[in-house]
Amino acid sequence: MKSFFTEKVLKEILKSENDPQNINNFINQDDCNELLEFRKSIKSKMVDREESTKVAFNFNQSDISKKLKKKVEEKIGEFYVNDFEPHFVTTRFPLRLHVDTGKNPNDIIYKNVVIPLEVVYQNENENKKKPNTIIFKNKWYERSALFTKKTSNNYDFIIKNSTGNFVDITNIHDFKKKIDEVEDKEIVYEGNKFFVNKNFKDYITMLSKTKRYNIRTDKHIINKTNFDKNIYEKYMSHQPYEDCQGLELDKALEWNVGNLIYWDRIRIHSSDNFLKNNIFSKTAIALFTSKTRTA
Repeated sequence: MKSFFTEKVLKEILKSENDPQNINNFINQDDCNELLEFRKSIKSKMVDREESTKVAFNFNQSDISKKLKKKVEEKIGEFYVNDFEPHFVTTRFPLRLHVDTGKNPNDIIYKNVVIPLEVVYQNENENKKKPNTIIFKNKWYERSALFTKKTSNNYDFIIKNSTGNFVDITNIHDFKKKIDEVEDKEIVYEGNKFFVNKNFKDYITMLSKTKRYNIRTDKHIINKTNFDKNIYEKYMSHQPYEDCQGLELDKALEWNVGNLIYWDRIRIHSSDNFLKNNIFSKTAIALFTSKTRTA
């Protein structure tokens, strides 16, 4: 088995692998509300982009976060968070195929943990389908990665075009060069229209100074098996179909506010395409856990 983890660490990771879990009513609505208020009290943001916002916290920062850690450990056992701080994540564009294995070959990675706190719908009078986290049977023992057939140099970002739709810009530096001399004008880039003004240029400049945490790779495609088209249309239509080649669905874990959802960090996973189900955004607590503490 190819792995960037050391042989000793890999053996420990394999010992704790098991099926994805979705535990109903892990915390109640009052706890969810208190956690959302705690999030509002934190002024700094780890990530703040059009498609997502991440707000980091420390478990010892409040009574509710201390209580939460204890409750999670009652379900999954003792854990540490070495890679990416515990954080609130609000997504406005579905997360694409990826894996959260980290960057440290000496880290005995354990579980991804997600606790849904809030789902905001575009129209309260329309259908209120629940979002899902999609877990695949496919595993990845290399460093953290975003999986696409179209690769890039790790300077790729999802941004909004002139009509408000999210599009994938694979090289933000090239895009920045195209708009540097443009002011208060609409341009076309790779078939998409963007209205360029000072605020837009400032935002793109900020993105251009940021390198993505995950590598972007097509190495997850190890066979030519076509992905089930019915499953693709149901869950994965926010991502090009060819990116799903060779993948096999394990579970679609439905988001119920207050649930505890967890799975092995070596599992390839993604959001479903919640945008087509009247969902504007969703907020959860996310933890990338490990079995031991690393420096």
